[in-house]
Amino acid sequence: MILVVQSLLHVYGDLTQEAWGWFLPTLMPSLGLIVTVLTYTALNPLMTGSVVRKTFVSIAMGLSILYLATVILTILIQPFASKTPAEAVELMRTSNLWLGPLQGLVASALGVLFVSKEKSG
Repeated sequence: MILVVQSLLHVYGDLTQEAWGWFLPTLMPSLGLIVTVLTYTALNPLMTGSVVRKTFVSIAMGLSILYLATVILTILIQPFASKTPAEAVELMRTSNLWLGPLQGLVASALGVLFVSKEKSG
């Protein structure tokens, strides 16, 4: 919602499309994985009552929260770190240096979480 409001207020000027070009690939792969696995699980009667280890849930949750907090921090710090729309978009591009590897860890943790499901009891 923050990026929507910033876009409506023309915070990024003529570079709004570039800001969204950074944001969507930042979130969509992980969200797509989650939606796909949840849909598969919901539609597969063999997966009813499946369980996973709490350790996997904790790791995936912790990494996901860290990743989302880092994405939000990147957006929220822009008014302090950049004076122009071009500098704001450059900050977004630079953040890919740490967001890319972190996103890989999150995707891996989510993959392990969903693949490690076992039939309960």
